Amino acid sequence: MITFRNLVAGYGRAGDILRGVDFVAADAAITCIVGPNGAGKSTVLKACSGLLRPRGGHVLLGDEEIGGRSPAEILRRGVVQVPQHHGLFPSLTVRENVMLGAYVNRRERERNRRRYQEITELYPLIAARAEDKAASLSGGQRRTVEFARALMLRPRVVLLDEPTLGLDPKSSKQLADSVITLNKEGVTVLMVEQNVRFGLTLADHAVVMEGGRVLHTGAAAALLADPDMAQLFFGAAPRQEAS
Repeated sequence: MITFRNLVAGYGRAGDILRGVDFVAADAAITCIVGPNGAGKSTVLKACSGLLRPRGGHVLLGDEEIGGRSPAEILRRGVVQVPQHHGLFPSLTVRENVMLGAYVNRRERERNRRRYQEITELYPLIAARAEDKAASLSGGQRRTVEFARALMLRPRVVLLDEPTLGLDPKSSKQLADSVITLNKEGVTVLMVEQNVRFGLTLADHAVVMEGGRVLHTGAAAALLADPDMAQLFFGAAPRQEAS
């Protein structure tokens, strides 16, 4: 479980982007943060992964404070962030890219080998394209490789920043399947998604942000069905089924 408590964060002299963020990403569930551009969604992930040091408040992994720790320290505690885009090394093979996920434990070769075999069972694409260069993969396939790499350290939490960015509908479907597989491993998923309908359909829980603050939290399905939220995000009320 990740808890954000009165979190304040920003960049340089630009001022605070996050202005007292409070919410909980539940264990072994998918939580999706939505909101307009500039709401502070990606900043939440950066504060969680250690890429940005909070100016105030708390980020808790279970009962442990991780806000302000280095990215390496947070990674060792089981929090992994999948980059927004360009996360693979195109000249390396699929297998090499996945194995890089265990770089911090690179001396434990036998354990890493066993973990890689487990991941090929979760994601058959990894075994099928193991020796292919990452540059040859489609967008959805690259995302699958990124998720597989994230699992090499058996993470407790995976952070996804705009996972559908630049993907076509077919690749987005592949990505959704990959996220579900990730979550079925018992991993807590916290994602930021600009494609609101995609994100809320996939998620268990939703967080709506605006202006660096949390406006609403609740069940993702309920938010998706809320006429006010539909008007805000989609410009129209949800379509009613004919009786």
